[in-house]
Amino acid sequence: MLKNIYILTKFPLSFTVSLSCVFGYILAKNSLGMGLLYPFLAVLFLALGVSVLNQLQEYKQDILMPRTQNRPLASGAISRSFVIYLASVIILFSFVFIYLSLNLFGILIFTLVIIIYNLLYTNSKKHTIYAGVYGAILGVIPPYIGWISAGEVLFDIKIIALGLFYFIWQIPHFWLLNLKYYEQYEQAGFPTITKAFGVKSLERITFIWLLLTVISGTFLLIIFEVSSFIILTAVIVLSIYTLYSIFQLLKKKNYIYNFININIYMLFLMILLCINALYF
Repeated sequence: MLKNIYILTKFPLSFTVSLSCVFGYILAKNSLGMGLLYPFLAVLFLALGVSVLNQLQEYKQDILMPRTQNRPLASGAISRSFVIYLASVIILFSFVFIYLSLNLFGILIFTLVIIIYNLLYTNSKKHTIYAGVYGAILGVIPPYIGWISAGEVLFDIKIIALGLFYFIWQIPHFWLLNLKYYEQYEQAGFPTITKAFGVKSLERITFIWLLLTVISGTFLLIIFEVSSFIILTAVIVLSIYTLYSIFQLLKKKNYIYNFININIYMLFLMILLCINALYF
């Protein structure tokens, strides 16, 4: 049962999402503190809950794709009633924690997240190739929660730059998966951007967005006034490695390799920026 819950909640992905909240908090406050606990738990539980709801909404499509047909609900390992109960309990906990952190404003934000993710994003995937835009918008919210939980203003230039980075990073993140699995998505009835644009065209567009991700990440060094030689050197090495993998995309068609590397770039860039905020 625990393994099924682990898969239903997409725990690794959900935990990574909650780390974005931690990053936003540290970059806002330049310190760690108990004030981070409630927003972190709130974002973690919400990410877990909406992931469970997402699999409930898409289990019929999951059955049709080899990549997802062994998921607990799609395979029949658990019942829909249990999944509904699980999602409800987890999301309830997320609302409790966000209320303790940001009061009714937090409740409003989390309600919008569920509307965007489980109503707009999940449903639009069946009808439009641009559903990923909703997902990219959602990617901005966790660091934003961390930022305002630290007591910073809503529209500071730093959180705008950070949000822009997360938005840009999400786009090639989606498209690389689409390039790899578009035939399975089509088989399950999802319209795909790969089929609409063609593989070669989408590869070129994704290549540009990958470059934009690194450019926007480099811009964060200026916005957050990184001056440590150690941090700057580490970011340069990280960027060179990421750029090398990006320039291999059009030649080697290594979609998952680039998918992994652009996620590594995002994660380690945020860690390095947080180390700079805490110690330099």
